[in-house]
Amino acid sequence: MKLSRQYSTGVFLILALSLVGCSGIPVSTDYDTSRQFPQLSTYAWMVPKQKLVEDPTVDNDLMNNRVMRAVDAELFSMGVKKATGDASADFLITYHVSAENRQSINSFHSSFGYYPCWQSCYRFGAHNDTYIRHYKQGTFMVDVIDPASSELIWRGIAGRRLTAKTPLERDAYVNEIVSAILAEFPPGRSASGN
Repeated sequence: MKLSRQYSTGVFLILALSLVGCSGIPVSTDYDTSRQFPQLSTYAWMVPKQKLVEDPTVDNDLMNNRVMRAVDAELFSMGVKKATGDASADFLITYHVSAENRQSINSFHSSFGYYPCWQSCYRFGAHNDTYIRHYKQGTFMVDVIDPASSELIWRGIAGRRLTAKTPLERDAYVNEIVSAILAEFPPGRSASGN
């Protein structure tokens, strides 16, 4: 009896850990590999460039304030402080958010009897169901700029379905994606566990 409890506890822990691993947000980064990233302690906001095409879903004051609050909070938790001016900042930070319409197509085959088969097979009551779902995909991009040269030195990108319906859900959604992106900054931070 003790062995089966230990076994079931072990199986539960493995399943729980695999679910936690699946819930992460995939983030891709790009950065200047020739640059040394010293201890960065101060930052200032850089006003994002005006887009040619605006999307009112993500291009609005509510979203702008939400993203800036999330970035400020995340940098503060990393020990990075907001500088009093651009001249005293170790780096500038800005972001870009976009949303695009996408669709997912899923086909399911259901039948009573033997399936699959190659040429001929016994199928009783077989039918295919295809489901098309339309959704909006949000892409978040956080850029780190060198204040002296105005060059991009680091970029983090993550994308997710836009599912939040209420302001609180939108806050949580943005906080989670910004946290995932900035967990990769500066380069090597996530590998070192800091």
